[in-house]
Amino acid sequence: MEEKDFEAHLFEVEAPLNGVLSHFYQFQTSASAKPVIKHLSPNFEMLLIFNFGTPVRISFNEQELGTATITRTAAIGPLRKLLNYELQPGSHAIVANFTLNGFYRLFKLPLNELGTGEVFDPDLLIDKSCFAELWEELNELDDLQERIHLLSSYTAQFTEPVDAASKPLLKRVSYFHNPLVQPVKAIAAETNLTVRSIQLRFQKYVGYSPKELLRFLRFKDVVQQILHQNDEKLNLFDLIHTHGYHDQSHLIKDFRHFMGTTPQKFIKEMVGKGFCTPKSDGYPSEEK
Repeated sequence: MEEKDFEAHLFEVEAPLNGVLSHFYQFQTSASAKPVIKHLSPNFEMLLIFNFGTPVRISFNEQELGTATITRTAAIGPLRKLLNYELQPGSHAIVANFTLNGFYRLFKLPLNELGTGEVFDPDLLIDKSCFAELWEELNELDDLQERIHLLSSYTAQFTEPVDAASKPLLKRVSYFHNPLVQPVKAIAAETNLTVRSIQLRFQKYVGYSPKELLRFLRFKDVVQQILHQNDEKLNLFDLIHTHGYHDQSHLIKDFRHFMGTTPQKFIKEMVGKGFCTPKSDGYPSEEK
């Protein structure tokens, strides 16, 4: 897709809303743009999409495109798998990207009660037509800044304060990035909570277990190494050794789990071809 046919903007979120959302991301294609398929890396976050353009067909991992179609509003996540999405001429959407427990604070719904689905109608989750009505209000606005302002105001108005039971987890998220620490045991020791209590709280507030998070963070490091190796030939054994995998089959198993493909096919078919990954600031930037 030519640069003139695609427009995107990142809108950072300021305090106190940054405790709920990390950012808004808006994209739009021209009426003459050619259809293109893009891939968003797993990030274990919740997304809320408001679509104002042509319907967006999506799928996960190796599923055929069109497993689900976003016409107006959709909630996706926690994004455990590769998200494939098709941009047609006239695509136009705004994506709200939630922080660790932000979705829980806005929807007041334990994430472990979402079920096994990956795409949800946000109004069905709360049994109200709030987001359909919000979409109508947003659609009446022509100015992008006004839309972002309305979305920010709505989120701030209906967001609950941080739940006290989640604070011990949020304050110690950095433990999951320290390979020298067993995060769940460390949190349990410092808070006088049981390991089981911590596991249950993770499921409630973020929708996945500490074990799942640790597995994903290791895989994320693998993907980042591949993306930054430039033109160097992929060395599976280097990846296995560097990131603590047992063997080649263990690494490939994670690739199939998170991406629905193998490391070799990932490099050949996705890297530099519409594969996007959230940067440290949350901005979904396409890797070259």
